[in-house]
Amino acid sequence: MRDGPVRRLLVITYHFPPDGAIGGQRWAGLSKYLARLGWDVDVITAAAETPESAIAGVRRHVVKPRLTLNDLYKSGVTRIRRRSQSASGRAVPAAKVARRNPLVPGIGAIRETISRAMYFPDYGRGWIGRAAAKARALLRTRQFDVVVTSGPPHSAHYAGLLATLGSKVPHWVDMRDPWSVAHGRHLPDDPFFRVERAILSLLERLLFSRAAKVIVNTTQFASMLRSAHSDLDVTSFPNGIDLEGIPARDVRDVEQGSIAYLGALYAGRNLSSVFKAMSALKRKNPEAAARLRLTIAGPTEATHLAEMLEQIATAELSTLVEFRGAIARQEALMLLNRSHVALVLAQDQPMQVPAKLYECIGMGVATLVLAEETSAAATEAARIGAMTLDGADVDGMESLLCDLLESRIPVRIEPTGPISYEDLAAKMDRMLQQAVTA
Repeated sequence: MRDGPVRRLLVITYHFPPDGAIGGQRWAGLSKYLARLGWDVDVITAAAETPESAIAGVRRHVVKPRLTLNDLYKSGVTRIRRRSQSASGRAVPAAKVARRNPLVPGIGAIRETISRAMYFPDYGRGWIGRAAAKARALLRTRQFDVVVTSGPPHSAHYAGLLATLGSKVPHWVDMRDPWSVAHGRHLPDDPFFRVERAILSLLERLLFSRAAKVIVNTTQFASMLRSAHSDLDVTSFPNGIDLEGIPARDVRDVEQGSIAYLGALYAGRNLSSVFKAMSALKRKNPEAAARLRLTIAGPTEATHLAEMLEQIATAELSTLVEFRGAIARQEALMLLNRSHVALVLAQDQPMQVPAKLYECIGMGVATLVLAEETSAAATEAARIGAMTLDGADVDGMESLLCDLLESRIPVRIEPTGPISYEDLAAKMDRMLQQAVTA
């Protein structure tokens, strides 16, 4: 811990452990180690605290969002899905999922459009006012040195903007993903989305005009913002992982030939090349291919689920693929620990690096990133020790599967670059100290 006056930091982030969102891990890890470095940290979040999720030296202020129309919609859909789930709660073969979910892509697209319209600008909109009020109350009673807001949901930044209006406390905007430029990028460019993007662009420019600093997690994203906003103070600061919060890898538990994808399926993310490679290997060497097991877990957009199940059925892979849907974080970590190879998808996301990459590498799991060669994800994967393939490279994927089955891929790896939030917090401490003493 550093000697000298206590420095105070206020973090506003919708997501925070134990809500299960991978994005919440960023400031959970940084806050934990900043507190150890002597910072007095308060966090305003929508995530309720449990005894296991409490962080020493970090005060949590839980602000519940108000109920929105989208919440009612999601609640109804969740109840329907729970009724249709297998009573055992175990992983379900893809073929069985396909029979239970005869989704039509057109219907899924309509549902997604309606859902987006109900939560525009994002799902945090029922939280902004309450979080801003809580932040203003804290600012009246304590002298903070910096206020940091983290998103998505990017509406959280407006809670910080409203809280710091009329105040001399600097507001730092931490953008874990692009906002306006990424909105609806994978959807048809129709007037509806053009209007939404224009509105988000205006909100973004207003936010930037008030921000003392903007933090992003890739150099590609930082370069884009500097080009578009020449007067903006932009800093690239990567994601990482709290190594104290993940289980140690036991190679004795690793299931040979097992592959896990733990993450959301949305936008350009897909497993098409994996399915095609598995199918090709099955035709050439069915006995070897039978040893493969692909487990998919995480939230999946309706159109992606329909397309994925169709691809699995066409490739006749239903006995080799399990689909688990969204699962709890601890269950996901155990599944990852048993898997020989982890998949990270980042197709058509040139400026983004999925936070799951750091979790996989931190656990010592051999990790394959599917992304374009010049993307932020491919660049970061090479820096920290992951394998990379273009998302359309079926031959490369088939070759990697052969390496997996022939035990040419290690069951444990070590990161080749710094990824610990303990190390990153020291860097953040220096940035904050410079701002305080400037």
